Amino acid sequence: MGGMSRTALIQVLGAVAYGELKAHEGLVAEAGETADEQERERLLTFAGQELRHHRGFVARLEAMGADPERAMRPYRRPLDTYHGRSSSDAIDEAVWAYLGEGVADDLLEWLRTVVDADTAAFIDTVIADEEQHEEHATDELRHLLDTEPDGRQRARRAARSMIAHMLASGAGPAGPRFAAFVQVGKPVELVLRITGGFARRLAAIGVAPVSVALP
Repeated sequence: MGGMSRTALIQVLGAVAYGELKAHEGLVAEAGETADEQERERLLTFAGQELRHHRGFVARLEAMGADPERAMRPYRRPLDTYHGRSSSDAIDEAVWAYLGEGVADDLLEWLRTVVDADTAAFIDTVIADEEQHEEHATDELRHLLDTEPDGRQRARRAARSMIAHMLASGAGPAGPRFAAFVQVGKPVELVLRITGGFARRLAAIGVAPVSVALP
């Protein structure tokens, strides 16, 4: 593991493992609310993939001799809060979900560059699934923005509020120990992946770039 902090890596894997579990739960809930049978089957397939991801990261923690439940515990409350957020504005809620999952994907892209070969190989399989999920989510969100009044203006406001939330919390959807991610390695690449991914996803749904003042 070289000079990497084992404790920090366990914290990062704990955050990612719990995030995958929350993604699984969210997709199961979404499938249950969907009237279209084909869409329900697609979402349940995605949910099954997210559960595989969760179990895979749990296995990596166990292989390190770590307690997965203990590793995930610090992230339960912030991730439960983030994923439990609801809004009366369908666009606001959809944008927060879309960009939040995007940040999680960007973390995986970075993580695969700083971990051991076996973990990186597993992450590659996760990323392959997530690319399909994001393509579907992008199409769905673009359709929503096309059909809702002032869709893209509302989406831009939602994106700005999410950035402000991330800056204020110092953590975003990754949880209260973002410092652990920095300690694992390549912090500049980590930040560039998150900011670049955010801009790329906004462009993909036809929304102009946003910025907020630092708190």
